[in-house]
Amino acid sequence: MFRLNRNLKVLFMINLAIALCYSSVYPLFPLFLNDLGATVVEISLVLFIGGVCSTVIMIPSGLLADRYRRRNILILSSALLAFAMFYLTTVSNWEQSIIGFLLCLCAFSLFLPARHTLIADNSEIHSMTTTYSFLNISWPVGSIIGPSVGGFLADNYGWNYAFYVAASVSLVSIVPAFLFRRTYRGDKRRDRKKTNGTFFTKEVVILLVVFSFSQIFLTTAIGMMDPVVPLYLTETFNVSKTAVGFFFSMGRGVATLATQIPSGILADRYGRKRILSLSILPLAIIISLWPSIQNYVLLMLLYMFIIGFWSMTWPVTPAYLMNLTPTLERGRVISINQTAIRLGFTLGPLVGGYFWHAYSPTTPFYVSAVFFALSSLFVLLLGRS
Repeated sequence: MFRLNRNLKVLFMINLAIALCYSSVYPLFPLFLNDLGATVVEISLVLFIGGVCSTVIMIPSGLLADRYRRRNILILSSALLAFAMFYLTTVSNWEQSIIGFLLCLCAFSLFLPARHTLIADNSEIHSMTTTYSFLNISWPVGSIIGPSVGGFLADNYGWNYAFYVAASVSLVSIVPAFLFRRTYRGDKRRDRKKTNGTFFTKEVVILLVVFSFSQIFLTTAIGMMDPVVPLYLTETFNVSKTAVGFFFSMGRGVATLATQIPSGILADRYGRKRILSLSILPLAIIISLWPSIQNYVLLMLLYMFIIGFWSMTWPVTPAYLMNLTPTLERGRVISINQTAIRLGFTLGPLVGGYFWHAYSPTTPFYVSAVFFALSSLFVLLLGRS
């Protein structure tokens, strides 16, 4: 029977705070760099460098989550995220902001493996996807509030106030972390000896490779939109930062809030692979419609569909892998998956910026459709979980 124990409730509070902090800054960061004088290519380069750093950190983060208390890794990530926000208030050009952006993404890379493994450790196998979907509600709630608040503060008081608020929220998230209870009741030495070297068989390695390629193509398609969408909105519709923030609040907030619980319940009932396939298949068609829409509201609805379908994969992806993974291997397995995801988000902005600069502002959306189609092909090769 599905339930949230004490640790999951605590994790939800922490996750909500991190989501608020991250979403109030990251979607609008291209506009911050643009205000500091960066071009589209330079903005894409900053996002690429941040993605490389985040990708490199991901596997060590998973190993740390397996070796040390996952609570301590969460505390470290919150403190580092707050420091990154405070640092960004001191920069005077876009080159200086790279360090703050790197620290921000490193903190996020520390957070994700510990978060995913904590959910798996405190879930029942038969309802794990549903548990992930309930915990994932914190992301859309944060994404509804964060971009609008960040855009409003940047428009009316300046970027520094947006960073101060984000840093404060991140620091507050440290407090509930001390309420965690230990979850692993086995003999770690015995279980590590029992599973060491036996889990990563040929079949599992093939599964991880196929799954990773699917995630790389999927997140490359999404990542291409990160530097492009904010600038596309301001150039096409001449809207304010507040309006751009609202656009992201609806797309990354309301849309994902509507899909999280249904996707988890459906995946537990009808199969994780089936829901994963149905979530990715429509994306190539939907995003190819983007250049033909010249209305801000209609484009926002289209963006909501894109992010909504993509977000349906959020609870399914980790549950699919964690269901196949021994407890003591979960950190490294989820870190491999997150590395693939971060690699896509690393390549995506660079690809999107290149096609914007070399061809036209609409070309990245057509290229993104190709990557969505490639991702769906790899999903079809997966076995059931």
